[in-house]
Amino acid sequence: MPPTTLEDLFSSPGFLAIFFALLLTIANIIVGVSILPSDKREKGYRIHRLIFGAVITSYVLFLFHLYQMERASVFAYIVFGYLLFAVPFTRRINVTLHAVIASIGMVLITFVAAINLI
Repeated sequence: MPPTTLEDLFSSPGFLAIFFALLLTIANIIVGVSILPSDKREKGYRIHRLIFGAVITSYVLFLFHLYQMERASVFAYIVFGYLLFAVPFTRRINVTLHAVIASIGMVLITFVAAINLI
């Protein structure tokens, strides 16, 4: 049953997991843009990877919640694969392409949240 109030929505562990995944993705994009100057790269890469790991962890918790509710969709797993493989792979190709692919990942996370929780 979909939530009817904001209290119901924010008390759902699945929503909290996907909400944190979305916020962490925004933070990771900001960190990624801020490490473009070469003097900040070494320290920034570690933070960037740490936040990316937190995004993946939050998304896995969201998928686990959907699995328990028997509402997991194939699209949610496709987005997980996209986050896990496409985003890190594009880092080696081009930094700008990596930023665009990560931003598309953020939109996909929002789309998955809208489809599965509301």
